[in-house]
Amino acid sequence: MKSLSPLIALGIFLASVAPLFAASDVKAPVREIIEAAARGWDDKIDEPSEDVFSVDRLSRLFSRDFALAFEAASKNPPFDPPEGETTGYPFDYDPIAQGQDGCPFEDIRIEDDGDGQVTALFNNRRCFGEGAEYEADTVLIFHVVDEAGRAVIDDIYPVVDGQSGSSIKQDLKMQGGL
Repeated sequence: MKSLSPLIALGIFLASVAPLFAASDVKAPVREIIEAAARGWDDKIDEPSEDVFSVDRLSRLFSRDFALAFEAASKNPPFDPPEGETTGYPFDYDPIAQGQDGCPFEDIRIEDDGDGQVTALFNNRRCFGEGAEYEADTVLIFHVVDEAGRAVIDDIYPVVDGQSGSSIKQDLKMQGGL
C-alpha cells in the first residue's frame, strides 16, 4: 500500500478541520455582552451590575484592536478618575443600552446576518411611557471577526433612525489619541 503524499495528507487535514473554524458561533460573544448589560439594567436583581467591558471580557470577547482602543480611551475618560487612579471608564453613557437612562431589557433578539455581522435588538425604553418612541427597539450591529480561531467582537455600530451610526471602536481610538 502506498502512503499518501504529504501534500495530499495536508489537504485532507485542512478539509477536516475547516468546518470547526467555520462553525464558531459568531453570536456567542454578542450574546454574552447583551446578557451582561441586560442584567445590569434588571431592577429585579439585587447584585452589583457586571462590567460589560471588564478586563476578562475585553480579552475573551473583543478583538485585540478593540481592546487596545478601549485601553487608550480609558486613559482619557470623560470624567476625572477616582483619587489615585490613572484610568477611568471611557464612556459617559452606556454604549450597549445607548443612554444614561433606561429600562430593563425586553424582547432580546440576536441575529446572525452573515459575513461577521450580528445584530442585537431589544427594547429598553418601555418603562418610560406609552407611545411609539417607547416601543422602538434599540439596535446594535456588531462586527465579529475570527481571531486566533475564536469569534470576537471587533466593533459595535448603534443604529440611529434606521441608519448605522458611528463606529464605537473608532470613537474610542479618537478619544485615546490613536
